[in-house]
Amino acid sequence: MNVQGRGRGTGPGSVTGPGNRTIVLRFMDWQVYVVACARGWDLLAPAAVVEDHRIIAANGAARRSGVVTGMKARHALGICPSLNIGDVDRSAEGAAHEEVLAGLEQVTASVETLRPGLVAVSARSLTRYYGSESRAVELLVDAAARAGADCLAGVADELVTAVWAAAAGVNVPRGGSASWLAGLPLGVLVSEPVLGAPVAMVETLSGLGIRTLADFAALPRRDVVGRFGAVAAAWHRAAAGEPERTVSPVHVSGPPRVTVEPEEPVCSTETAAFLARRAAAGLHSSLADTGTACLRLAVTAVLAPPPGWTGPHTVERLWRCREPLTEEDTAQRVRWQLEGWLTRGLSRGLSRGRTRAGEIPGILSAGDDGAEEGGEGLYGVRAVTLTPVECVPAGSIAEPLWGGTDDGLRSARAAAARAQALIGTRAVLRPVLRGGHGVVGRVVTVPYGEEDPEEIRSLPTRRWEGELPAPLPGLVAETPVRLLGVDGRDIVVTGRGAVSSPPAVLRVRDRDCAVTGWAGPWPVDERWWNPQEADRCARLQVATDEPAAHLLRCRGSEWIIEASY
Repeated sequence: MNVQGRGRGTGPGSVTGPGNRTIVLRFMDWQVYVVACARGWDLLAPAAVVEDHRIIAANGAARRSGVVTGMKARHALGICPSLNIGDVDRSAEGAAHEEVLAGLEQVTASVETLRPGLVAVSARSLTRYYGSESRAVELLVDAAARAGADCLAGVADELVTAVWAAAAGVNVPRGGSASWLAGLPLGVLVSEPVLGAPVAMVETLSGLGIRTLADFAALPRRDVVGRFGAVAAAWHRAAAGEPERTVSPVHVSGPPRVTVEPEEPVCSTETAAFLARRAAAGLHSSLADTGTACLRLAVTAVLAPPPGWTGPHTVERLWRCREPLTEEDTAQRVRWQLEGWLTRGLSRGLSRGRTRAGEIPGILSAGDDGAEEGGEGLYGVRAVTLTPVECVPAGSIAEPLWGGTDDGLRSARAAAARAQALIGTRAVLRPVLRGGHGVVGRVVTVPYGEEDPEEIRSLPTRRWEGELPAPLPGLVAETPVRLLGVDGRDIVVTGRGAVSSPPAVLRVRDRDCAVTGWAGPWPVDERWWNPQEADRCARLQVATDEPAAHLLRCRGSEWIIEASY
């Protein structure tokens, strides 16, 4: 796989700017809509999407029945027995979003994606071409409807105001942002996570009695910045409806765009995820060398289509983020885009054929049924190019004093990516702390480059009351042993949580080690309400004359070494 810098160039103009207006299309209940379409549900029936057994999105019919976000799935079914429930499907979201973008391209040549289900369009050129702003909005909504998705449109002078206006389908008059925003509740700041408003700031303001954006805007900006930092100034301006100001915005002509060319076309979601991380690492290494950070990113793919393909061979999408994109953010957006192209675009080119494990149905390789002999190999994405369209100087971003991105961290990421290229994306893992009373199971591993599992990210804390105190053992192993007392008998832990005799000998296989010190025991009774997952045990720390120290676990009269120090 080759990563190379290409020529310098500029991309489409910015959505926001002096005298410009922004149109935002919000596809309501997007996650529910995607799952409903994939499963063939009635789009008017109550439906919800769950993750970790909790509702994360519900459509209008479900909300009218009393279903709310955060509610447990079984509680929601109790309130609305006819509720359709499905799991979140990230891949399907990307494919459905690509379908909508293809429909919008019939009206406008430039659409910026904030996230799947939320897009922004510059109103200036559309108004000039179609004659009026309202006509342009009507055509965009109609194009989305023809693609099978209903949406609400919001229009305003600023991107953030337009995003909030889209939630209500409002066209904010030119120059009227301040008066329209004044009546909105303070919580609207965090209503759209992709905008990146600090949740802690909003919670603190609510605790201080700030209820509306007008209350927030009325605070002296100097005091707001002094209390919450420089990031709060941008949100104070947004609450006041002031024109957006970026720090020295730059249409990129300096940092080279980065192209990644795999050795053979990518046709599986797993390989697409690796390709996305590889491209993101190359781009951010280039940006770091030039001292810039990316705000808007163009993702271009060169396709390797099957025989008879009549569609385009090069496709491009524009992604926008209000805050500078991190390497992880970039990789996530590129992965979404690649999966969307693979699922929607090339799978339409062939309606028959076999697939290999992990490949998108409908994407064939040379030699499969329906493909021409002597073809060019696998059909899929031949190359992906990332072009930073708009950047700001890296100095305008507040980096942490310690632990920020540096050459060592970039080198480690490059080494991990290279290892994944050699032995596979799931063969290079990183540890994730998820909490627990003991050691085994306290840490799980996920493939490098992937996010923490949702069931872990949703935990309120990863520190458990009664957990094993530091220092933690460095070696985890489960070795059966015998723990003997001074009388030579096997030690047990009584119902009162005490040992039957002071430990004297630890017998490991055929070797006896004298116990020189011990602490505990600590009884643990977990998940007693679930017989299949219940765990009742006791832990004991012992030091021996080897010298060595071990964490022992006892169930009944059986002892094992759970970990060693």
